[in-house]
Amino acid sequence: MIRILVLALAAANLLYFGWSQWVRDEQPRLVAPQAAAAGASPSTSGAATSATQSCTSLGPAADEIRAMEIEQLLRDMQLVPITRTETGSMREGWWVYVPNADAAGQARTLQSIQNAGITDAFAMADDPDFRVSVGLFMEESGARSRAEIVRGLRLDATVQERMEQQTQVWFDLPGAARNAVDMARLADEGIEVQGLRLEDCPTGAER
Repeated sequence: MIRILVLALAAANLLYFGWSQWVRDEQPRLVAPQAAAAGASPSTSGAATSATQSCTSLGPAADEIRAMEIEQLLRDMQLVPITRTETGSMREGWWVYVPNADAAGQARTLQSIQNAGITDAFAMADDPDFRVSVGLFMEESGARSRAEIVRGLRLDATVQERMEQQTQVWFDLPGAARNAVDMARLADEGIEVQGLRLEDCPTGAER
C-alpha cells in the first residue's frame, strides 16, 4: 500500500513539473517601454531632437525702444525671445574729407570748398593730416555725390565709412527655425527691419 502511495506522489510531481514548464513557455514576453520607444520610431525621435535644437537669433537692435518693440511683436507672434546683449560695431554713416599737407593748404582747401557753396565744411583743428571735413552722410550715395563735387574743384576728396562701438540687443528664439520669423510682419507693424538679420544662435544658446 505504501509503495502505491509513493508511486502516485511521484507521478503527480512529474505531471506538475511538465505543466509548469508548458505554462512558462507559453507566457508572452514583455518589452521594456524604454527599449520599445527607442527602437520603434528612430525617424520621429530624430525629428523631435532636431526641432528642439533649432535656435534662431534676430538682431542687432541698438536702440532700446526699438528692442522693446521687437520683443513685444515676437511675443505676439507666439515666439519666446531671450534677450542677449553684446558689443559690436555699428555703421554711423559716411564721412567725406580732404587731407592736406599743412595748415596753409588746409586753409586754402576750406576757402575753395566754401566758395563753391558747400556751407557745412570746416577745418579740423589739431588734426595731424590737416583735414577739411566736407560732410557726414547716412547714405553712401550721398557721400560719393559730395565727393565728386569736391573732386571737381581739383581736390582729393576721400569717402570713409564711420563705425562706432555700441551695445547691441539680440533675440534668441530657441526651438524656432528661421522661417518661423516673419520679417515682413515686423515691417508691416512699423519696425525698421533694415540692418536686422537672422542668424543661428551662438553655441550654448539652445535651451
